[in-house]
Amino acid sequence: MCCKCCGETQRKVWVFGLGSVFLVLGILIVVFWPGIADNLVEDGLTLKPGTDAYESWLEAPIPIYLSFYMFNWTNPEDIRNPNIKPNFVEMGPYTFLEKHKKENYTFYDNATVAYYERRTWFFDPEKSNGTLDDMVTAAHAITATVADEMRNQRKIVKKIINFMLNYEGGKLYVTKPVGEWIFDGYQDNITDFLNLFNTTKIDIPYKRFGWLADRNESLTYDGLFTIHTGTDDISNLGRLTHWNGKSETGFYDKPCGVVNGTTGDLFPPKMNVNDEITIFATDACRFMNLRPRGTFENHGLTATKWVGTEETLDSGENYPNQACFCDSERFDECPKTGVVECKACRDKAPIYSSFPHFYLADQSYVNAVSGMKPEKEKHEFFLAVEPITGVPVQVHGRIQINMMIEPDDDFDIYRGVQKVLMPMFWFDQYAELSSELASRAKLAINLSSYGIIFGYSLIAFASVFLITGITLTVTKKWVRRTPEDEDMLTN
Repeated sequence: MCCKCCGETQRKVWVFGLGSVFLVLGILIVVFWPGIADNLVEDGLTLKPGTDAYESWLEAPIPIYLSFYMFNWTNPEDIRNPNIKPNFVEMGPYTFLEKHKKENYTFYDNATVAYYERRTWFFDPEKSNGTLDDMVTAAHAITATVADEMRNQRKIVKKIINFMLNYEGGKLYVTKPVGEWIFDGYQDNITDFLNLFNTTKIDIPYKRFGWLADRNESLTYDGLFTIHTGTDDISNLGRLTHWNGKSETGFYDKPCGVVNGTTGDLFPPKMNVNDEITIFATDACRFMNLRPRGTFENHGLTATKWVGTEETLDSGENYPNQACFCDSERFDECPKTGVVECKACRDKAPIYSSFPHFYLADQSYVNAVSGMKPEKEKHEFFLAVEPITGVPVQVHGRIQINMMIEPDDDFDIYRGVQKVLMPMFWFDQYAELSSELASRAKLAINLSSYGIIFGYSLIAFASVFLITGITLTVTKKWVRRTPEDEDMLTN
């Protein structure tokens, strides 16, 4: 098109036409793009084949590490001396690369999906401080479990059990390599005898003892999860509805026994940064509430930090709403704040969980032993989640496993011992968002703003056209006249 050949009318049509088009288009983008962008982002976050969220959910796209810190009991021979505290020396970390993969998943018409998750661990010597051959001394878990299960039995039954413990391998403590304590498990005489004896009175459901024995590469160990996909309501994304096909765990009274929260790797977008979040911990067969505490910066993203608090692991001592996490019939025996009982969930073993080094727990637990040094920076449980997209930015899932040792005159092994909650080990499940995924999250966060900026740019561009057209109209300079034309008009 040759604008020099255009007449005044044609030029006005082009200038005012293009200005009007850019103006209308800019206004439409500014008005409607935020909603379109939100729909695009939410659609990409739902769990359905073809979305980025779906692919990341099937197999974790970032490295996850599980670090174990073992407590070596250095003076077990002094357990009957009330003037000497059990002393523990922390060893580690012993770090494993952790792989997650969802398998045997089934999508349902009610916008839920059921699945198993296979977790596989690989020892990482470069990130560890020590080897799996390091020797650790700790309380004998099988003997402690048998004694605890039989504690309230009749005298004659306890005499039989005492004889069995004395002659079939019962021990107060045992020394084993780190690798056997964690995944490999170790052969134990008392375990072999109980499996051979095959009694329902004492339930020991494993052939080798290890804290995570039979778990590495297991498909079913963590159970069957059923969660919302978010396809019907994005605010429900990741929320658990059932665990092992049930809406209640069966280990605690309502509401504590309700399957609630998320598995910790999937959160809905547009989170309220003032609300608590709830995660479901399969190791404790219960949910845990985390409270917002400030923000966390990483890869240019500002995440809200949700942390474990004094209430998280309270059993009703300070927070009555948590009382259902302990048997109401024996409330006086419930642990003090900061420690929760896991017997029902952990095969009736006298297992209790807390934060590492009894961080935020009642001071009596720290004072009962030596070697505990609780520190917020090292032992706080937290999730840092970008609230607009619901993307976890950094996770430190830190939990300590403890075992109760109690005196019992009917058992020779436990006669005269101190009653102590013995720290066994603690772990830190750590993951951090990669820079590539952080860039995707920033794009999703700013997608609406980018569109609005483009819309306003179009409006500004349209304004230039329209103002130019109006100016040319007022000054009557749409067509440049030659000197001959000017002379003709003046003569």
